[in-house]
Amino acid sequence: MNGKETLLYGAELHYFRIPKQDWRSRIQEAKDAGINMISTYVPWMFHEYEEGSIDLTGETRGERDFQSFLQVVSEEDMYCLVRPGPYVMAEIVDHGVPTWFIENYPVALAQTDEGKAHPTRVVSYMHPTFLGKVERWYSEVCSIIKPFQVDAGGPVIMFQLDNEVGMFHWVTNQGDYNEVTIQQFEQYLYDKQVDDSTNQEVYETACKVDEPANYMLKHPEEPAAQLLKNEYYLFMRSHYRMYLEHLKELAKQNGINVPWIVNIHGFHTIDYLKRGTMYPIGVAQLLEAAKMENTMMAGDYYIGNIEFDNYVDIVLANAFTKSIQSPDQPLFSAEFQGGCSSDKPRLQPSTFDLTTRLCFANGMNGVNYYMFTGGENYENIGLNGRRHEWQAPLSASGEKKPHFQAIQHLGRMFQTFEKPLLDSKQTIDTCVAFYPDYYMTEYSNLFSSTIIETFQQERDLNIYNGVARGLRVNNIIFDSLNIQNSKRINVEEVPTLWMFSMNWMHADVQQKLIDYLEDGGKLVLFPSIPTKDVNNNQCTLLKDYIDVGLRGRKTGFATVGDIDSVQTTYMETFEVDDGAFAWSEDEEKSVAAFEKRLGKGRLIVFGVGLELNYHYKYDVVQQLADRVGITSNFNLEQELDVSVRAIDNDSYFVFLHNFDEYKKETPVFKDDQPLFGGASVTVPPKGGLMLPVHIPLTEDVQLIYGTAEVFGVSESTDTLSLDVKLKQTEEEIVVESSRWQPLAAVGVEVEKKTDDQYKVKLLPSLEEKVTIHFVEAT
Repeated sequence: MNGKETLLYGAELHYFRIPKQDWRSRIQEAKDAGINMISTYVPWMFHEYEEGSIDLTGETRGERDFQSFLQVVSEEDMYCLVRPGPYVMAEIVDHGVPTWFIENYPVALAQTDEGKAHPTRVVSYMHPTFLGKVERWYSEVCSIIKPFQVDAGGPVIMFQLDNEVGMFHWVTNQGDYNEVTIQQFEQYLYDKQVDDSTNQEVYETACKVDEPANYMLKHPEEPAAQLLKNEYYLFMRSHYRMYLEHLKELAKQNGINVPWIVNIHGFHTIDYLKRGTMYPIGVAQLLEAAKMENTMMAGDYYIGNIEFDNYVDIVLANAFTKSIQSPDQPLFSAEFQGGCSSDKPRLQPSTFDLTTRLCFANGMNGVNYYMFTGGENYENIGLNGRRHEWQAPLSASGEKKPHFQAIQHLGRMFQTFEKPLLDSKQTIDTCVAFYPDYYMTEYSNLFSSTIIETFQQERDLNIYNGVARGLRVNNIIFDSLNIQNSKRINVEEVPTLWMFSMNWMHADVQQKLIDYLEDGGKLVLFPSIPTKDVNNNQCTLLKDYIDVGLRGRKTGFATVGDIDSVQTTYMETFEVDDGAFAWSEDEEKSVAAFEKRLGKGRLIVFGVGLELNYHYKYDVVQQLADRVGITSNFNLEQELDVSVRAIDNDSYFVFLHNFDEYKKETPVFKDDQPLFGGASVTVPPKGGLMLPVHIPLTEDVQLIYGTAEVFGVSESTDTLSLDVKLKQTEEEIVVESSRWQPLAAVGVEVEKKTDDQYKVKLLPSLEEKVTIHFVEAT
């Protein structure tokens, strides 16, 4: 920002829910937590309270004075993310689109496959009546935003286009069959250029159908139905992009020139926990939108309370989001859980601490806590009544909740290490493929419901509750590759690839995997070898290349390597002897996994459907990793999540996370070498540590290592001090400086190791925080 690398630490603060006289104090309280960006929706329905009457300057109510709010944000020297819709959701009636529009223009609403109004009353995005009203709204709201953009010296650095596009269609399993959308779908079909000759006849049939949507829905026995269904999914991806591009163009015409944001939905509640197993559906829906220029994809992360059972979902969300975004884009969450719309489940301070740590460990460089401040729904705009507390760190009255301190500590620590943290990148051990079309399951009907259920069950079993989870729990750190991008896989960049596969796989994806093996890649394919393409046509490119017979699927127990009695959900079995390393434990002893050299590479086929519901099964995944030469860089005596963000081989941050409710103490070995002077590190229950190794604190001070977290540095011409948070019985910090010397004090012991290096021991104390003071060295 303004030529300075900047870590964004944002707070969702809704001016329209907070008394105008409290805006400044709430922003200042957020700033005290290390926040440097304020984010807000600008709800169309609140500002255009009746058709033709738009108030953005507070003429009818002080809380409508959006212009003055931006001025306060600017005066407080904060950045700003503006989110003017037209959809904002935000627990607002009709999700922020004016009710007068919904009621007066029903022709512009989305329709179900039965021709009824969509159950969410969502509009048909590209309906000209809707876009005409949006054009006037954007003209008005952008005229307020334009002079507050960063290039004019203002706070606005990003502009979000709509909100969670496609979410309404996903949660209801209903697409949009408005007449305008169907006409666009028909045009899409006629314009489609088909390269795959095996589908030419079916496409010609599809393009001759008078009513493609009805045909797709009511003629499942016809060969064109499957293709039409898949094409509708693909069309909706382009449809969403078309809509977002239209909004972007409207904003540009009205003087907006900051980067654009598109946010991705998808976390869902499972009893006490939330899961991210459906988040990739949103990623797949917005796959085309991710290709828009100067546009950032941003995840919406709502994990509920974080536990051992769901933390890998966030890891996968990060990896899959990165796989489809521009390589120049930072990993960013535009809605990072700061609370919950209701008080169930009750979110614990440890959740906010651990989710933030985990995402920054995974390479995230920006979060926006949603919500950060509670408020009130004026003029009956709230879906849930007058109150909008959201379990936010700051209540509607300005009271600081317990997790405010957790967010504050992290914010101050990130400020302290901002430059080296941004210079660092996550260290990666391997890569897990992301296959967007395996997540084309957002709408279904009688024709498609069975196959969609199969896709969902297979994904959840083999990725989220299986292999990908096993890798991370074994501290094997992965990123992701969009397997459907147009590029050939670079083996030097991706030496090992884990590919979840089902019976269906595009021909070009099968060929890409063949090319990868030919080029020398190590491929772990699990659990199936595909025999069809996604349109259900026979396609055996990969099977023929592997040259193996398929015996079918069976259930029971298996022996995998030297681990016997492995409970399986199912096993794919193969006609192969050479390279076999897993067998069914029945009389047939069918081969369920094998390895084979192909081209310059090596293939591992692991046919075991493996839910990691017993701890020994994590050893099965580790043995798979061993076969392709992947092991964690770390050795620990306790089970902790550990990863690294590195500037280079000598300078890095170690992240340790404990998802259990008891403290864990362990020495930490990296590449078989002890870290932190060989001292054991204690990670508190449901807590974490971000520990620097050879990281600069100031121009004159380098932190060689520390077992405690430094969260503040204060330096003047003749004084220096470090604020340290204590988390262990005895903390140890080693600093190096030719100018500054730490001072001993009560509970602070100083040992001079060399002329420029000092070891500081922080002894047991009733205090949680200690300040180490320095004087100029003599």
